Amino acid sequence: MEGKPVCSHCSGRAVYLDRESGTHLCSQHLKESVQARVLNRIIQEKPLPDKFGVAFSGGKDSTALLAVLVALKEKIPSRLIALTVDEGIGGYREETIRHARDVCSRLNVEHRIITFPDLFGLSLDDFMKNSSRKACTICGILRRRALEVLADQEGVHLLATGHNQDDHAQTTLMNAFSADIKKVFAGSGRTSQFARRIKPFAAVSEREVTLYAILSDLFIDLPECPYASDAFRGEVRRLLNRFEQEHPGSMRNLAHAEEEIRSRLKGKVQLQPLENCKVCGWSGSGEICQVCTVLKEQKNKNNSSTGQ
Repeated sequence: MEGKPVCSHCSGRAVYLDRESGTHLCSQHLKESVQARVLNRIIQEKPLPDKFGVAFSGGKDSTALLAVLVALKEKIPSRLIALTVDEGIGGYREETIRHARDVCSRLNVEHRIITFPDLFGLSLDDFMKNSSRKACTICGILRRRALEVLADQEGVHLLATGHNQDDHAQTTLMNAFSADIKKVFAGSGRTSQFARRIKPFAAVSEREVTLYAILSDLFIDLPECPYASDAFRGEVRRLLNRFEQEHPGSMRNLAHAEEEIRSRLKGKVQLQPLENCKVCGWSGSGEICQVCTVLKEQKNKNNSSTGQ
């Protein structure tokens, strides 16, 4: 043990250093620290529903989240169910779906999967053939709808996502850089059609999330999505990581500041009411929802290629 950093709370070997506070944590105290912050987020969602959904991609963040929620099952009396969207991405999604099934089996959590072909008639690979649109844009629109449909089918009214503190800080800065005031301060009105979403890892760094998955023996190095090419987010990530290295706590402070502003504006900003889509009837931000717009573009593309 000589020369090795020791946990600030016990004599165990430290596996993590909080550079802002200078606190070292051993495996057990790191896991307890993450669980405490997740529990603090979730107990604010009162009353907790009988069934608690987790948006479960099979990646490290949602895997760690599922493991934390299973560890907290005595303090969160809701029944857990993992909801997975299979977008149909050849050479990538098969492996992550296998991992997702394995994790749910090991943690004894109910698991449901919905696929793009089942819901939209085409896989993401099919949508991207001869498409000029960014895959992440189309995938984001369709994935959100797929999760909403699956949550509705399973009677899930509260849905947790694996977004961590780093994701939160990056999104905050991206919205500020693009002057997207609606996303920064207002958002859209609520509807009973959607499951309420929460981000239990919003106060947990990506490094802590990764360590939690490793320490729970649930981390595997999965392939990266072949469509992952969000250059803007990549630039913001590198910028924030450099800033965090030089000024520890920057990421945490940025994420906290965004939440503080939202909290202080609560009830003071008029939210944009949602409308029912004239095509599918689903709630959205315009007369025609984004999903129907994507499907119409695809239909026009198919008609054009067949000369109709």
